[in-house]
Amino acid sequence: MSERADTPRRILLVAYFYPPLNSIGARRPAALAKWLRRRGHDVTVLTSVQSGSAPDDAAAGVVRTRDLLATRLNWRGQSLDVTTGRSDAAWDPDPGIWGKLFVPDVQIVSWMPFLVPAARRLQRERRFDAVISTAPIEVGHAAGLALQRGGVAWVADFRDGWRFEAPRPDWPLALQRRVDDAFERLVVRRADALVTVSEPLSADLRRRHGAAVETLTNGFDPEDEALDGTLPDGTVDPRKLTLVHTGGLGAERTLRPVLEALARLAQEDPSVRDRVELVLAGQQTAAERDLYAAPAHAPFVRHLGYVERSTSLALQRAADVLVLVTSGVRTGEATGKLFEYLAAGKPILVLGAGSAAGTIVPDAGAGVAIPTHDADAAEGALRQILAGGLAAPPASARDAFAYPALAARYERVIEQAIATRRGS
Repeated sequence: MSERADTPRRILLVAYFYPPLNSIGARRPAALAKWLRRRGHDVTVLTSVQSGSAPDDAAAGVVRTRDLLATRLNWRGQSLDVTTGRSDAAWDPDPGIWGKLFVPDVQIVSWMPFLVPAARRLQRERRFDAVISTAPIEVGHAAGLALQRGGVAWVADFRDGWRFEAPRPDWPLALQRRVDDAFERLVVRRADALVTVSEPLSADLRRRHGAAVETLTNGFDPEDEALDGTLPDGTVDPRKLTLVHTGGLGAERTLRPVLEALARLAQEDPSVRDRVELVLAGQQTAAERDLYAAPAHAPFVRHLGYVERSTSLALQRAADVLVLVTSGVRTGEATGKLFEYLAAGKPILVLGAGSAAGTIVPDAGAGVAIPTHDADAAEGALRQILAGGLAAPPASARDAFAYPALAARYERVIEQAIATRRGS
């Protein structure tokens, strides 16, 4: 049980992605809401119906607004079905023509017209002390801006870069880029407090905007260890060294270096095919399906498709080594999956030396980091692993990233924002 706050606050947390959506992006806002409540705060969550609904939404303080992407107007219809396991079709990460048109994201027309009125209505009813807007999706910050004008302290939370290392291609038109620049600048300069999930993201905002920024990483919920996840018989072969990756990779991340390294090792020693297995869980793109089916790679790959979160956590705990893949182009990457991996207590191989994740893991003594696209480095790391040279991480590697501790630090940011707003 978390310690109680000295001053309980009424907080509105705005997050586009939220459970029951089984997504890494939904877990940070859910964990913050949970552990801030445990500290005695009254937290209301404002989200989109696109993330689904739960029977206890009202009791849990979750309010879901309308969203045109949750209607027949959603031109990417099957995309959500793929990411939630309702369809086993190949996942297409392309946002489509409309996703490339609207700045900063298509939810400016699908969600924001419902979001801002809902935030204002909730403020009239509940009189919040603070609002936290967490992105992506960036238009969620519009709710923070709207309530701040009424005197509510506003914390803007960045889980990805925006104009710095954005997780999408840059806008094709100069006008789009100027509008995106202006919206980012407005949010950064108007918010009463800024939070990012990695130090490179914080350093960028300090450099470009002269802003005061707090780095509060993603984390893991210690109570997730009680989830009753079971693996079907044969999911993990105890006779083999089992490498595990959970979650989708998308268009930017790839396991190709690991697979190429395994193929090389098998050419040198064919017994490697019987000694090593790469077990994957999550949606696949069409390109990934082709990669895994290649004759040199297929002997090593077992793809489970979509699995429930409890099963994913059980699979992480059953691994010999966990594999984390970054894009290789963003220094600020340190996704929520990393902290699930740390909680599993297994060695981690990071494809992403130079990224935030590639710094956190070695510094914590939790594994090794290699360049993202370097098959030679992957081969060297696998030789080390096969020789038993990658030790399990110490308990300290996980303890610093538990959400109860992170919520206590977040509480201090909220208090600073309230003091700043009152001073204004």
